[in-house]
Amino acid sequence: MKTIFTWLFIFCTLIAGASNETNIWYFGNGCGLDFNSGSPVSINGGMVYTYEGCSSICDSNGDLLFYSDGLTVWNKNHQVMSNGTGLTGDYSSTQSAMIVQQPGNTNIYYVFTTFTTLNYSVVDMTLNGGLGDVTPAKNVFMMTGAEKLCAVKHSNGNDVWIIMHESGTDGFNAFLLTSAGIAVVPVHSNTGLADGGIVGQMKVSPTGTKIAIGLFNAVETVSLCDFDPATGIASNGFAIPTLNVTQSYGVEFSPDGSKLYNTGENSWFNITQYDMNAGTPAAIIASATIIGTTGGVLPAGMQLGPDLKIYVTLYQSGFLAVINDPNVLGTGCNFVDNAVSLGVNVCQIGLPGNVASLFASNLLPNAIFSSPNHICPGTCTNFTNLSVNANAFLWSFPGANPSTSTDVDPSNICYNSPGQYDVQLIASNANGSDTLLLHNYITVYPYPAPQGISQNGDTLFANQGAVSYQWYHDGLLVPGATNYFYIADSGGNYNVVATDANGCEVEAVIFDVVAAVQNPTSDVGFTIFPNPVIDKLSIQNLNFLNGETKDISIYNILNEKVFSMDDFRISRNSYMDVDCHLLSSGMYWLELNGGNKSVRIKFIKK
Repeated sequence: MKTIFTWLFIFCTLIAGASNETNIWYFGNGCGLDFNSGSPVSINGGMVYTYEGCSSICDSNGDLLFYSDGLTVWNKNHQVMSNGTGLTGDYSSTQSAMIVQQPGNTNIYYVFTTFTTLNYSVVDMTLNGGLGDVTPAKNVFMMTGAEKLCAVKHSNGNDVWIIMHESGTDGFNAFLLTSAGIAVVPVHSNTGLADGGIVGQMKVSPTGTKIAIGLFNAVETVSLCDFDPATGIASNGFAIPTLNVTQSYGVEFSPDGSKLYNTGENSWFNITQYDMNAGTPAAIIASATIIGTTGGVLPAGMQLGPDLKIYVTLYQSGFLAVINDPNVLGTGCNFVDNAVSLGVNVCQIGLPGNVASLFASNLLPNAIFSSPNHICPGTCTNFTNLSVNANAFLWSFPGANPSTSTDVDPSNICYNSPGQYDVQLIASNANGSDTLLLHNYITVYPYPAPQGISQNGDTLFANQGAVSYQWYHDGLLVPGATNYFYIADSGGNYNVVATDANGCEVEAVIFDVVAAVQNPTSDVGFTIFPNPVIDKLSIQNLNFLNGETKDISIYNILNEKVFSMDDFRISRNSYMDVDCHLLSSGMYWLELNGGNKSVRIKFIKK
C-alpha cells in the first residue's frame, strides 16, 4: 500500500516464548511501549520511517536484541548494524520483515524481507561485542512473490515454516528453517483460491492449522485455508464474501485458533469475528459477528501480542484498539476502542510479523489423543498425540507392556489379556499441565476359540466356527485355500490361521503329513483324467459290460450329492466327459453304478 508515511509500531517477541512479565513494544518516532509493569508505559525507540511491516526480537529474558523495517536493521541501542542497510523490503510492504531465530542456535537470526521478492539476511549476535551485525549472507534471493509473509513452527516443535503467498495465484510456498539453515526448495501447494492482490495481511494460526488472508483488492473479505504444520501443505481454500467490511486489511487468529478477526474499510469502524469451530465453510461465514466499532477511524493492522490480546492499529490515530479476550465467542471477547494512548505520536496501518506459535506458549496445554482402541489379546496398538500447546508428555497404560511412556506418539503398546483398560495422558508446558484420563478406553477382545487340525486320508480339517481360514504349506500361503478343510496333494507341514468375528486370529499346525492323490488301477473298472481337474473330467470305461445301464454321481467331502447323471449307456473303452467347472475347489468322490457294480474314485477340483 503506497501513501504518505508517519510511524509504525514494532514489538519485541521472545525467543523462548512470550512472557507476561517481560513485554516490550517499539514504534516509530523514537517511541515504544513497555508492558513489564502490567500496563503499557512509553519508552524510546529508534525506527522513525515506515508505513506497514516490521519485526523485532528479544532474548529469553525479554530484553531487546534488534529490530528491522525490512530496509534497515537496528541493534538494541537503536544503532544501525554494520552491513545493516539496503535490505530488500519496503516501508510500504504489508509484511516487510520477519525475524526468526535459527532452531538450535541462540546467536543466528534470519531476517526475511518482502516486496517484489522474498529474500533473507543473516544476523550474527556474536559480532560487534554482542550487539550483532548483518553477515555477508545478505539479501539472499528465495523467490519472487507478494507482500504476504508469515511463520509458524513445524509440528516437531523445533523447525519453523516460512510461508509465502504467490501474488495473484492460489499458490503457497513453505520454506523450512532448521538447525542446518533454510531449505532451498520450498513445499509448494495450491488451495484453489487466489489472494485478490498484494495488499492485506496474511496470518497463520498459533496452532499452525489455518491461514487467513485479508483481501484488500477483492470483492471478498478474507480467504481461508487449512495448513499442515507437518508437511507444509496449504489446502481447502475458500473465501468469505463481503459482509461487514470491504477491502479487508488486517486479520488475526485468537491464541487458541478458535476465532478469526478482520478489519475493513467500508464503514471505517467495524471489527468482525468468525467462529472457526463452526464447521463447514458456510457455517464459518454465517458465524460473522461485529464485535466492536472504532468511532469512524479505520481499523487496519492486527497483531496478537505476548499478553494474548489482539492489538489493532487505528489509521492516523494516537491510539491502539484492543481485543482483550479473543478466545471468547461474540462480544464477550471484550473489544475496547482507543485502549492504548500513544501520546503525541500516531500510527499508520501495519503491525509487525512474528512466528505465530511463539504466542501459543503462554497458553495452558490441552491433552488430546486417539488410537485404535479395540484389539485382540497379545497384540499392540499405537497412540497419536493430538495435544495442543504442550511440549512434554507422560502416558500411563495400566495392564499394558510398557505401562508408561514419555514419547510424543507411543507405539507398540501391547496388551496380553482380554479386558478393558484405562489410558491417561498428562500434557505439560512451562505454564502448567492438563490430564486426560479415559476409563476403559482400550478393549481387548476375548481369546478366539482354540484351533486344531485333524487328518482323514488326504484331507486336513480345522475346527469349524471361525469366520475365515487360511492354509499354509511349509510356511507358504496356499492361494485360495480358505475353507475349514484342505486336501493335501503333497506331503509336508501344514498350518491354518483361523479368524473369528472380532478379527482375532488363532493358529494350528500339523507336521509331517503324508498325502497324495492317486489314480485308481484298472481293477476298479474305470479311470478318470485329468486329476486334479479344472473344467472337464473324462471317464474311460474299461471292465463294465457293453450295453449295460450306468449312473454317475459326484459327492462332496460331506457326502452330499452335487451332480448326477442317470440311465445312460456307454460303449466299452469309450470316453464320457463330465463338466466340473461349476464345482467349488475341493475334494470330491466320483461314483459309477452299473448293473450290480458300484465303484468310487477320488478327484480334486482346482
